[in-house]
Amino acid sequence: MPADKKTRCGLHTSVAGGFREMLIRAKALGEDAAQIFVKSNRRWEMPELAEEEASQFRQEKKAHDLWICAHAGYLINVAGGAETRKKSINALAQEIRRAEKLDLDAVVVHCGSRGEREAVEARRKATDGFREALKRSETKVVRLALENSAGQGSALARDMAEWGELVWGLPTGRRAACLDTAHAFAAGYDLRMEEGRRRLVGEMGKEIGKENLVVIHANDSKTECGSGVDRHEHLGRGKIGAVGLRALLREKIWRGIPRVGELPPGDIEDRENLDFLRGCLPES
Repeated sequence: MPADKKTRCGLHTSVAGGFREMLIRAKALGEDAAQIFVKSNRRWEMPELAEEEASQFRQEKKAHDLWICAHAGYLINVAGGAETRKKSINALAQEIRRAEKLDLDAVVVHCGSRGEREAVEARRKATDGFREALKRSETKVVRLALENSAGQGSALARDMAEWGELVWGLPTGRRAACLDTAHAFAAGYDLRMEEGRRRLVGEMGKEIGKENLVVIHANDSKTECGSGVDRHEHLGRGKIGAVGLRALLREKIWRGIPRVGELPPGDIEDRENLDFLRGCLPES
């Protein structure tokens, strides 16, 4: 859990035009937290980043007092077949290295899909792959935050115990987790109800550990509870709804954990979603 007890709010923010343009967007929105892609999220290749650009980003991020994490590319699947797994480990290592160069706090990554593998074997491959990516990155600080899944297809980490096994398989000091509210809802946690929220909080404490949670993806869901389908909706407009999301996000246990929305684009909607998040801060 971050040492900073300030509960920060932001959105996934575009880096179109360069990393400095992202900071300009974040400042204009009044974000004090954000998530970015450090490269194209749909390609394996990653062009070089000039040290001058990285240095300027680090300085301005610090001046703006911004907490920023990265989200790893969507192609990455360290539990996949041999060729995909090889590419995934290499790509993730590069993204971790860039995140540390930009002084980001964490890299969020999906746990992957097992395909035709047995679940036990897939989890072992995933854990080994994440550890190998950290080793190859030759970094020392940035944490790798494994994200829970909606369970779509053969995705790993729909089950809380499975997600926890993967998180605890990471090296001490680099271990982290990212909770996605829409994914949890689609995986069967009915966040509209107090019982569902309590179940989520309790199981996370047992299987993940509060100390490992570094960011919350605060998303509403276009799909019903237990659907297994990952589709995000603007906050308060989806199947979870405003009442359930506010109740969950105001839980004292989340105080100090940045919350970042990954939501459909729109200038007006961005501000509305940020206002929603700021209205869901935990009590002191």
